[in-house]
Amino acid sequence: MTEPLLSIRDLTVRVGRADTAPAILDGVSLDVAPGETLGLVGESGSGKSTLGTAVLRLLPPLLDAGTTGRIVWRGRDLLGLPRRAMRRIRGGEVSMILQDPMSSLNPVQTIGAQLREALRRGGRGDLHAAAVAALVEVNIPSPAERLRGYPHQMSGGMRQRVVSAIGLAQDPHLLICDEPTTALDATIQYQFLELLKTLRASHGMAMLFITHDFGVVSRICDRVAVMYAGRIVETGPVREIFARPRHPYTRALLASVPSTDHAPDRLPVIEGQPPTVGNRPAGCPFHPRCAHATDRCRTVPPETVVGPSHLVRCWHPQETPL
Repeated sequence: MTEPLLSIRDLTVRVGRADTAPAILDGVSLDVAPGETLGLVGESGSGKSTLGTAVLRLLPPLLDAGTTGRIVWRGRDLLGLPRRAMRRIRGGEVSMILQDPMSSLNPVQTIGAQLREALRRGGRGDLHAAAVAALVEVNIPSPAERLRGYPHQMSGGMRQRVVSAIGLAQDPHLLICDEPTTALDATIQYQFLELLKTLRASHGMAMLFITHDFGVVSRICDRVAVMYAGRIVETGPVREIFARPRHPYTRALLASVPSTDHAPDRLPVIEGQPPTVGNRPAGCPFHPRCAHATDRCRTVPPETVVGPSHLVRCWHPQETPL
C-alpha cells in the first residue's frame, strides 16, 4: 500500500471530555490510499457516520470536545488545525455526500444557486457554464433547465446526482460517501454506483464509502473495514473478506445477506442487539452475541495479521472459507 492520503490512528469520540464518558468511537485506526475506495460496513449505530463526520471536523461541540487521537490528512493532523485552515480543506480537499439529499439540499434555493455557491468557493470563473458542465458530468438531462428548478421537483436519484455534483465542485482528493444509495431503488442504485466509479476514475480521487450493504461493497470498493460498536473488528481486500472472513461478526453479516440461488425457509439473523453507547461490554464488544465466545473474549483482543493486508481483532478467528 502506498503512503496513505488519510491515516486515522486511535480515534476516540466520547460524549464529553471526561475519560469515563461513553465512547461512540473507541480507538479506531484505518488508512485510505490515493485512488482507492475503502468501504466502511456495520449495523446502524456502529459509529460509521460519526467517523465520516469526525474527519471533516463537523461533530457537535460536545462530541468534538471528547475527540482524541489523530486524523492525518496528507501529513497534517486535522485535529490540531485552526478552524480557518480546516474550512479550506473541508469541501475542497475532502468533500462529503450525505445519505439524504433532501436534508442536505436547501428546499427554498434553486439547484443552480446551491451549485454555484460550491463552484464559487472553488474559484471557478463562469459559474453558469461551470454549473451546467457539473450537471452534465453526473448525467442530468436538460442541465440548464434543471438549474432553475428546486429539489422537490426532482426524483430521488436526480437529487443524489446533484449532491454528488456539489461534492465534486472543488475537485476533492477524497470523497466521503455516507450511505448515498440508501434511499434509491435497486436500478437507480446500480446506475449511481456506476456513475461514482466513473467519477472516481476521471477525478483521480479516493473514496471512503460508508454503507451497511455488502452488495454495494462488492460493486465499488477495493478494501473494506468492518465496524462494530465503535471499533474496527476486521479490515482487508474485498475479495479476501468475501472469500475468507475471519471475524465472527463479519461472517454473520455476510451470512445474513439473502442468496439469489435459493429461497431459504427462514432468513439468517444475528441474534441479539448491538450494545448502546453507554452499555458496551468489556473486551470484544461482539462477545455477548457470538457463538464462539469464551471467557477470554472478555478482554480486548489484539490486532492480528491473518493474510496480506488482512487484519482482524478476535481471539478465535475463523479459518474455514464462508
